[in-house]
Amino acid sequence: MRIAIFSDVHGNLPALEAVLADIAAQSGIDQVICAGDLCLFGPEPAACLDKIRARQIATVYGNTDQWLVRPPEVTPDMDEATAARWTKIGNLAQWHQARLGRMRLTWLAARPFAIRISPTADPANDLLITHANPLDVNQLIFPAETEQERLYGRIRQPDRDLEPLLGQTTATMIAYGHLHVPGIREWQGKTLVNVSSVSLPGDGDSQAKYAILSWNGRHWSAEHRRVAYSVAPLIEAFRTHQPPDWATAVQQLVSTGLVAQVV
Repeated sequence: MRIAIFSDVHGNLPALEAVLADIAAQSGIDQVICAGDLCLFGPEPAACLDKIRARQIATVYGNTDQWLVRPPEVTPDMDEATAARWTKIGNLAQWHQARLGRMRLTWLAARPFAIRISPTADPANDLLITHANPLDVNQLIFPAETEQERLYGRIRQPDRDLEPLLGQTTATMIAYGHLHVPGIREWQGKTLVNVSSVSLPGDGDSQAKYAILSWNGRHWSAEHRRVAYSVAPLIEAFRTHQPPDWATAVQQLVSTGLVAQVV
């Protein structure tokens, strides 16, 4: 059994098409799953969603999908920086809502929180796919401690902090995105696989990324794949559709070849 999982498309149609083409070129893929964050931040949200629907790709919802269905509200108790952030996201959500329309938003709202793959009758052998972690769509699972030190110069999430997120979950492998950095982290008999992101990379690598998870009859294994694609069509899409802050995105794509996730 081979499951291809990608996450965090964020309205980037050229990157999504590159990933889907790479998946199609792989042998023995039994199922393709999207781990959420399909539309927000990119210039072609409707086209990305329509492509997922047309291919009947099973999809869980992510935090930005929630923002499209129920845009965040700015409340009087928020500090100035938080209020400004949510105002910006709310404006962006409105732009995307107008282009998605009611039918697509209804489809997005109906996505499940998680998908479970059971290769045997024992739940301990299951693969659990969710957007961020088994409890919610917001809390990050960082890479292994040694990788955190390499990426950030410090440990931002020690192993002991994973207990509240993972301690009650029955599965041998958990796959997710949300943090756009590919990685594999072992924790108390569970393998945590960050499949990374199709768009907005968090590791400085402009390529689109996904993972193939394989069951060999005894255990799961994970392979990360990186897919190069041209950002020229993405730049053109930003210039044509002009979502909020499109000029900033174009400037970053032209100068560095990517728009990075910052956490």
